[in-house]
Amino acid sequence: MPKLTEEQKAERALKRRRTEALNAGARALRREAKRREWAEQGMYLTREEAQAGALCRGCGLPAVDNLGERPPLMHLTDQERAEYDAAEAAYQAAHPDCGTYSWTISGSRTRQCGLCCPPLPLPETALEEVRRLLDSIPANRDRELDTWALLLTCDHRIERTQHYTHQHWSSGSTVHCPDCDATRGIVTSERILTAATRAHDAENQRKTAVEKARREVAKAEAQARAARKKLAEIEADASG
Repeated sequence: MPKLTEEQKAERALKRRRTEALNAGARALRREAKRREWAEQGMYLTREEAQAGALCRGCGLPAVDNLGERPPLMHLTDQERAEYDAAEAAYQAAHPDCGTYSWTISGSRTRQCGLCCPPLPLPETALEEVRRLLDSIPANRDRELDTWALLLTCDHRIERTQHYTHQHWSSGSTVHCPDCDATRGIVTSERILTAATRAHDAENQRKTAVEKARREVAKAEAQARAARKKLAEIEADASG
């Protein structure tokens, strides 16, 4: 088999990234469709309903079973291990093609599917922590952001920002395309403006503005001196 050229390798790598991006976009659209379905059909439970034993409106199992935390697998008894294996087999049989994460509620053992089971709202303590974290973000955080150019599966290019400490685009494999008004997978990403460059440009702009202001002040002072001189001459002529 002939050895691939660098150009052929690059083409294959780009094709592979596009395939991965298309798959990521399809998964994201599938999740979005589910969220719309949950909202339209009123499938979300309140935490109070779940704690009272209401069944998940996606899988039909208790959203909160109150069985307590399951011990680590290595500490399970033979009976507990058999129960765990049976529950795991039942879960896999119920969600063979979901291909997503699963979740459980603290104090509960029933495993819920990230695609099929509407999540419960965050408790107030968690919401308060999110508010605290958001309030702690510095007002000048924009100075720490790099700008990235993203090529999407629809072939549109958009710009997004993330913190300068990230050496690669790590803010998700999909993004909303404003041109398509839809979620698309990210094929390639390229950093086009660094926080350091932005800070340097901002400093240059500040210096330019300062110099301009100084020139304007100097011009105004010169005009004021000329005006005072002319006034003195007029007053001298008048007194003479």
